[in-house]
Amino acid sequence: MSNLTRLTLLERVRDTTTGESWQEFAHVYEALVMSWLRSQQVQAHDIDDVRQEVLSAVYQEIGSFEHNGRPGAFRNWLRKITSNRLHRLWQKRGSGPPQAGPDLSELADQLADPDSPLAAAWDREHNRYVVEFLLDQIADRFSTQSMEVFERIALNEEPAQQVADELDMTLGAARVAQHRVLKALREMGQGWID
Repeated sequence: MSNLTRLTLLERVRDTTTGESWQEFAHVYEALVMSWLRSQQVQAHDIDDVRQEVLSAVYQEIGSFEHNGRPGAFRNWLRKITSNRLHRLWQKRGSGPPQAGPDLSELADQLADPDSPLAAAWDREHNRYVVEFLLDQIADRFSTQSMEVFERIALNEEPAQQVADELDMTLGAARVAQHRVLKALREMGQGWID
């Protein structure tokens, strides 16, 4: 990600759906949608159809997306688009023969319900994907050991003292490494995980 501007990637994508910002955005969110659909055992050909439909809808509608200031606004908007595209795919099938895989209409309904376990799974998957992407973006700024400390303490929730001992570090050094990576992650992730 370019450090030349303080605009978040979402703001840059809204301003122009071409160039580096859109490619970066599409790369992350295309992978998220595909991964989530796979986790729901959606058939491969349907995954590809829904992925294309979701990215097309985002491309067409991102300029009018207005963040309401609430945490998860974009994530919820993307979830609703995905739910709508699942419904469309189900409707296109009409009364044809039953397809293998999950009931797409039921899946779409559950995904549309913000209080469903499926919506909660969507939120977790979104956040995991974005964090992995951001960690990859900042990895070259830190030592391998610092990145390992952060991942083990912050993401895997291992006891800090245990991580420090296993990496032959003081607890203070491990906490400093964790804090530095977290600070860079927050700066890089501003506007990604809201």
